[in-house]
Amino acid sequence: MAQTLACLRGWHVPLAQAELSALLPQTEFTQLSSRMAVSEQVDRDLLRLTLDCAGGIQCFLNDAQIINAEVTDVANLLPLVAGIIENFPKRGSLAVRYLRIAGRIDGLSTKFLAGQIGGIAVEHGFSIDLGDPDYEIGLIADGSSNYVACGWLVGDFDDSIGTATRRPTERPFFRPISLDPRLARLSVNLACGPVDKRTVLDPMTGTGGFAMEAVTMGRNCLAIDMDPVMVSGTQQNVSWASRNIPSDADFQIICGDATKLDEIIPTELHGNISGVVLDPPYGRNSHGSQSHFDLISKTISSLRNVVSASAKLVLIIPINPSEGGEIDLLHGNWDDFSRMLTNSGAGIIDHWQEHVHGSLSRLILLATISPQD
Repeated sequence: MAQTLACLRGWHVPLAQAELSALLPQTEFTQLSSRMAVSEQVDRDLLRLTLDCAGGIQCFLNDAQIINAEVTDVANLLPLVAGIIENFPKRGSLAVRYLRIAGRIDGLSTKFLAGQIGGIAVEHGFSIDLGDPDYEIGLIADGSSNYVACGWLVGDFDDSIGTATRRPTERPFFRPISLDPRLARLSVNLACGPVDKRTVLDPMTGTGGFAMEAVTMGRNCLAIDMDPVMVSGTQQNVSWASRNIPSDADFQIICGDATKLDEIIPTELHGNISGVVLDPPYGRNSHGSQSHFDLISKTISSLRNVVSASAKLVLIIPINPSEGGEIDLLHGNWDDFSRMLTNSGAGIIDHWQEHVHGSLSRLILLATISPQD
């Protein structure tokens, strides 16, 4: 049976798994190892569109052939690969790319195996061009699980995903608390799912980290902040991030109060919000003396007046690093916090922790938002 393998990036695999499900909601992937998951064959164009906006998905292999080197001789992979090469309907130039993840597999040279696969391709009418080939075959060896996979490569093995050029310190408007672009991009995808014509809402945009990622992947975006300095800075950052990226995405930024969204968001966007990304300010903030719980509760209540029925919320909050998976909020108690979310109309789907440094982690929380009746 033809199948597609997804290779996830290693910086936060559980988040990448959730993003894969969000961007390909009609496709059920089965996890093989921490970074490998397989499904029935998926259309190449859909995979390419998925990779164009993904933060945690590295590449796909179509017509993937997979063996476990712990129980099967790696040489048994070669006739399987020969089959997919022989049955490929076109001919042209080809390159075999290889990637090791999570260490080596004892007794396996990926470079040597890639050379053997290249030889098979030549026997079946392909020429080898490592510079600018018409087609690429990907070979992945996972040292943590001993799985070896090979198939037609969709994407590449570059781990940068283009966000290095948008790191916070490179932006024209910078604040030290800015989110990592990878996390910002992945959060937008968790909240909104596949790219469509609806609008991403960032009701407390700060320096515009979410907005930059939304616009550069072609999503319409509405960003809001109470602080005129942040509004101006976000406009600079979005213009800078998207300067070399052709996009017809609609971007707006409004100065306003996130707890009164129905009053400031254009009526044509009411019910047309695909998802919400929220990284509230902590400590001193432009919302004055409101407590953190009160600010988030009022914002969620306000969101329920404007979101679509399918919209999800990604909420990022600071927590103390802890072992064992327990949640130790930087401000307040988790039981009280989760109760507040439920009472405000948010239903928790899942949550993940991301380590920032020795004294700080982040909780990335995914929730439903029930629109007001």
